[in-house]
Amino acid sequence: MRLSIHHRTEYSYSQPVAASVQYLRLWPRPDPAQRTLAWHIDAPGPLQPWQDGFGNLAHTLVLNRPHANLILDIRGEVETFETHGVSPLGGFGPPPETFLAATALTAADDMVRDFAAPLSGGERLDRLHGLNAALCKAVAYVPGDTHVHSTASESLALGAGVCQDHAHLFLACCRLWEIPARYVSGYLFTEQQDGRHLATHAWAEALVEDLGWVGFDPSNNQCATEAYVRLAVACDYQGAAPVRGVRRGGGGEDLRVTVQIQQQ
Repeated sequence: MRLSIHHRTEYSYSQPVAASVQYLRLWPRPDPAQRTLAWHIDAPGPLQPWQDGFGNLAHTLVLNRPHANLILDIRGEVETFETHGVSPLGGFGPPPETFLAATALTAADDMVRDFAAPLSGGERLDRLHGLNAALCKAVAYVPGDTHVHSTASESLALGAGVCQDHAHLFLACCRLWEIPARYVSGYLFTEQQDGRHLATHAWAEALVEDLGWVGFDPSNNQCATEAYVRLAVACDYQGAAPVRGVRRGGGGEDLRVTVQIQQQ
């Protein structure tokens, strides 16, 4: 599948920002399931490329001048391949054991443990498919009820969240079962008009013996397909966020993100 992607991120500030540093993970990963045909990030300053410890292609943007907004405009084309949601082990990055440890966003409380307990039996792959379906049913997709700092346990208690929350809950349960699992940020091509895919998407990958990393998307109760484009992997959202940074000044902040994906 050949996909054309236009991704625009705009930060507007109530007061001028004196200086800012942004860390971008907005470049498709080198991956057996995808090939980057063309990609460009239009930013208000020079970008310094680097590769992080998870093997993600990242950039640093430093603005040492006052600015009232920050616009990142990304355009490119990616060819994806059907691998039935499987990414083989290997390549640059930490060992799978890295993804066994809970993080602040994926720590399990008693409610998460109680939710995971009846799903814990059977073969690993069957168990993961069952978890995917159970999370889709237990946590409704409702934008606005959670935020980027919401934890897995908070979204489960609320019974609502977005793709980030679904992914964190999936990771929390996997790590309870001592199954390595990692957070994935990227894009999902779909013809649905329900508002879910107007921005970047998130899902999870779990390690399955004799297969590799298998992608699960609880928001849509499916495994990753050729409609998915992977930008970054990490232990949770904090390490895979498309844009993270710090700034001096600026007052209040308004964020607008739009993503348009077309099949070529």
